[in-house]
Amino acid sequence: MKTLSALIAICTVCLSILGSCKGKEEKNIRPVTPPKYEGKVDYTATPISIDLEKTIEGDKEPLKLSQIASEIEYHIVGDANYTITQAISIPDSNAFLTFNNPRLYYRKIGKPSKRYGFKALAYKWNNEMNGHNLFYDKKTTRMYCALSGKDQNNRGTDDPYYPQIAELPPLDTMLTINRYVFPEIVEKKYPINLQNDKLLGFSSSGYMLSHYEDSTGIPNSLLTFNLEGETLCKFMLKEQSALSRKETDNIPFFQTSWWNEAQDQMTFMIPFCDTVYQLRDPQTVVPLYNIHFGKSGVLSDYEEGQEVKDGKMWLRTLYENPKGLFMGIYQKKGPKLVSWLGYEYEYKPTLSYQAVYLKEEGKTFVLPRREQGFINDLDGGLTFWPDGQTDNYLYMIRTLTEMRMNVKRTGSPAQQKLLELLDNTRIKENQYVMIVVK
Repeated sequence: MKTLSALIAICTVCLSILGSCKGKEEKNIRPVTPPKYEGKVDYTATPISIDLEKTIEGDKEPLKLSQIASEIEYHIVGDANYTITQAISIPDSNAFLTFNNPRLYYRKIGKPSKRYGFKALAYKWNNEMNGHNLFYDKKTTRMYCALSGKDQNNRGTDDPYYPQIAELPPLDTMLTINRYVFPEIVEKKYPINLQNDKLLGFSSSGYMLSHYEDSTGIPNSLLTFNLEGETLCKFMLKEQSALSRKETDNIPFFQTSWWNEAQDQMTFMIPFCDTVYQLRDPQTVVPLYNIHFGKSGVLSDYEEGQEVKDGKMWLRTLYENPKGLFMGIYQKKGPKLVSWLGYEYEYKPTLSYQAVYLKEEGKTFVLPRREQGFINDLDGGLTFWPDGQTDNYLYMIRTLTEMRMNVKRTGSPAQQKLLELLDNTRIKENQYVMIVVK
């Protein structure tokens, strides 16, 4: 009898545990709704054709920074302990917010950098959203940030967790408060249905994902959602490929999507897709640029289950301003653009070639490897190549040490502000500088 009672008790406990696990599992399931609308690709305008295969094989021509920008400024943005990975421009204030994982800072020339009033431990941030940790929405003038959805219970386990975007208090409020705001007390949070996908963009009207059909391939479509998580549209933008993700490390990085300020429309690249698109509304995308690698393309004569062949190329970074489209190209087993010390930069992807399509000339150029960027004729500083973008600002990250060692003093009055920075003995050698052009 005791044995039977014990067995019943054990079964009761087991059923209770199973019920609790089932409840937990069901609670963590977030259904993905089918698309509400049919996605449209607008082909009324012919996209611009960019022949990188031909240009890379041709002569390399040096270009000047004044061909793509007219202004340059410098911001001190921290050291290697908290390396900057993203910058967001703040309209009408000539300032930037920078994400120095896991910290936020307000940066404005002439004022000391201020720790932005939002605080979270490293595991609270979501660092798997294509390098997107911050979003600024011009309609609401609110800042949003990407959170992992993890807490103390699942931070080191395989338990399900769901990423989310949190809406931060108004900027002027955040800059004046003395106490930090923690993720747990943020009122508005929007769950993101990532699954195997990557976040492309977020605004007050919805978000967009670069969609993977399976966990081993590369993305082939775009999904749009409203803030309630309903799927609005699915755009099939390329054929599905069995290319292994191990070949695609660090792609993309910083940001490979950006917003048109005037029209509030997102331009984006999907990795290994040869077309650059613009999302006009949640139902419509427009092809803007067709980029051709020809026989050197990563998917040219690719055989399923095999490694990508040596010499194949693909876009690793992509940025744009009113003057040009800036393409960072990587070639497997090809040359590498390295730092002044001969090492690969740790905080950004390694490139093999730098190419730009100049809009006014309607021509594509590949820059010489010796300069590693546009010759700086604005103030005689370092050659420039964008590491990131926010609005129409392009920015490059370099250490103050590298600048002090490599900037040539020309005696030009245009160098005054640059030299004031380099000669400021109060700034430590290990500081990073964000070089911004517009």
